[in-house]
Amino acid sequence: MTDTEEQRPKDHPWEGIDLAIYENHMSDAAVGQLQLLHRITWEQLTTYPSRSIGILGVAGGNGLDLIDPATTDAVFGYDINGDYLQACADRHKPTLGPRLHLVRASIDRALDIAPVGLLIANLIVEYVGVEEFAAFAGVNIHAIGTLSCVTQLNEATGFVSPTQYAAAFDELGAISSDIDPPALVTAMEKAGYAHVLSLSYPLHNGKTLVRQDFRPTPLERQPKEIDAR
Repeated sequence: MTDTEEQRPKDHPWEGIDLAIYENHMSDAAVGQLQLLHRITWEQLTTYPSRSIGILGVAGGNGLDLIDPATTDAVFGYDINGDYLQACADRHKPTLGPRLHLVRASIDRALDIAPVGLLIANLIVEYVGVEEFAAFAGVNIHAIGTLSCVTQLNEATGFVSPTQYAAAFDELGAISSDIDPPALVTAMEKAGYAHVLSLSYPLHNGKTLVRQDFRPTPLERQPKEIDAR
């Protein structure tokens, strides 16, 4: 798998959203998700220390600064937006060097990922759908040690929080959906995973981020981590 490999359809709504707008929206005081996701990523990395790490929807690389090159052999970032991946490379290649592998891809059952000890999927399931995400996880079960997901509950506000940048996300309505955490557990169990952890992170705007971690079962299905040295 190379940094230039592409596994993706054309004209995806995420390709029309500028990274600066996305990051400004997510870090806006009315949202606060970029900062919280950075903290959650630290928790995911420290809970499941792994020499090989994958991140679905890596965007500009929020949280990659937390990865220690001395204890990491490979980091695989997947995203549909090539501009996001270029920004991610510009920001994190100087630190991670050849350990960082960025792949332009759609996150679905057709994606064949590199083996990793930890796969992070923060705010991804909403744009893939529970059944398709579980299908992706199922076909890649031999490549995943632990899969840690974050989804959002929108009980007191709309899917996209109101900011001056919110209009830029209008086209995502065609591909986004609210995620029911128990439904995700059921789908993942059917795909061959055990649900091992749930945590909730309330936000001041009424939303809640929900982290759910899964591991392949039985244990014999867990992969050996790669050595990229």
